Amino acid sequence: MPTESVIIGQRLWDEITKALSLNMTHRLLPVIREAYGKEYPPNTPIQLLSTVHSTYLDNPSQKLSSKLMDISVLVGETDYYHIESQMDNDHHMVIRMIAYDLHFAIQHSTAENAATREITLHFPHSLVIYPQQNSAIPDKLQCRLIFPDGSQHIYQVPTVRIQTYSLEDIGEKHLDFFIPFTLLHFRPRLESETDILPAEELTDFIKRLIVILQAEVEEGILTQLECNDYINLLNKASAHIFHKYPAYHEEVLKVTEPLIKLPSVELRELKEAIEQNKEELVQTKEELSLTKEDLSLTKEDLSLTKEDLSLTKEELVLAKKELSLKNAYIKELEQKLAALQS
Repeated sequence: MPTESVIIGQRLWDEITKALSLNMTHRLLPVIREAYGKEYPPNTPIQLLSTVHSTYLDNPSQKLSSKLMDISVLVGETDYYHIESQMDNDHHMVIRMIAYDLHFAIQHSTAENAATREITLHFPHSLVIYPQQNSAIPDKLQCRLIFPDGSQHIYQVPTVRIQTYSLEDIGEKHLDFFIPFTLLHFRPRLESETDILPAEELTDFIKRLIVILQAEVEEGILTQLECNDYINLLNKASAHIFHKYPAYHEEVLKVTEPLIKLPSVELRELKEAIEQNKEELVQTKEELSLTKEDLSLTKEDLSLTKEDLSLTKEELVLAKKELSLKNAYIKELEQKLAALQS
């Protein structure tokens, strides 16, 4: 029976895959290009499809159940893709892929010839991503299908093995989707007595990842908020991989934590700062109004000295200056908030 830590780990990688596909669906396009060589313009529409497929058509007399896929998308309104993330080298994965793709085709891409009444099922372009290092994983999964009439077909699915990509590859090919999984590269070394991981090597690795993300922001490929999301996922991956080696996790946090806050925290703090400054602005306006009133009264009060009159005028100038500065600061905060929410 798997331990609780293993279960949590499996869920973590599934949740990271799900979070990326739901919130940064456009980052799947470089992955698709890598597997199929198909280049799509950056503004190509990409639609997430249901990942739950009924097994009713398998056997209508049996209890209704379903098959749950990882990612299924429609790109450019014409091309269907099915992507699975698999941690282990399971030799039966190709059989599950056939089952997934059959149900996918039934639900999304069944065509019928009106004249001949012939039905055609279009299988999606499928892909299996392997985040963990394993030299036994093949370039493609294959299964030979033999039909009753003797005809045969080789069903094959390309694989993408994240740990075969260097950080330079990830940066040049804009494979940001891989970044939260890159720390798995160090897992085999954690219990090694000969290939010990120096803290400096881990720190340098994280810094290079951040340089890649910052370059993506500068090129307009990622928003700053998406960059922050990637770093948050990287921290979650680090907490799991190094849960028995907290010193390594601390090394990761030393590099990443000064850069960001959780997006929700940053948004909340910005909103609170805007509200606080708006309240102070109202107060400053009231003080300005009182200062003007004091100045008027001072002119009428002939018993007040010239020095007092001069001080009141100075207060008026300072109040106006403070009012102008607060207006400018609120505008700056609101612009930053709009950028985070875009």
